[in-house]
Amino acid sequence: MTPVRWTRPAQQERGAVLVEFAFVLPLLFALVLGIFTGGLAYTDKISLTESVREGTRFGVSLPLGTGAGAVSTWEGSVRSRVVTASDNNLAPADVCIKLVLPTGGTDCGLGDPPGASNEPAIRLVKVSATKPADLNFFLFRMNRVMTAKLVARFERDTG
Repeated sequence: MTPVRWTRPAQQERGAVLVEFAFVLPLLFALVLGIFTGGLAYTDKISLTESVREGTRFGVSLPLGTGAGAVSTWEGSVRSRVVTASDNNLAPADVCIKLVLPTGGTDCGLGDPPGASNEPAIRLVKVSATKPADLNFFLFRMNRVMTAKLVARFERDTG
C-alpha cells in the first residue's frame, strides 16, 4: 500500500485570493465612491436648505420700502442673501423669491400654508432654490436636482 501524500491547502489555493480580490475590487470601489459622492450631495442639500432658511428669515424682517420698484428691489435683496448664504454655490437664476398675498397660487413651486386664506391681507414670503447633484458609482452616474422650499409670513405686515 502506497502512503497518501497530503499537501497543505495553502499550496493548492495559491493565487485564488488575488483572483477573488480582483473580482471584488470594482464592487468595493463603486460602493466607496457612491458613499463619498452621496455624502457630498447630502452636504450640498443641507447647505441649500440652510441658505433658503436664511434668505426667508431675512426676507420676512426686511422692510419693503415704497415706490414702483419696491417689490423687485426687495426680491433682489433677498435673492442676494440666499446666494451669499450658500457661499456663492447657487446662481441667482436658481433662486425664486416672491412676496404674495394668500390667493391659493403656487408661486416658486410653493402653495399657501394651511389657514393662510383666513388672513387675506397678510403677505407671504415664498423662497425656493434648486441645484443639480451628481451621484457617481464606478460605471454608473445618476443626476438629480436638489430643491429647497420655504414659505413664511411677512413680519412687516403685523406692524
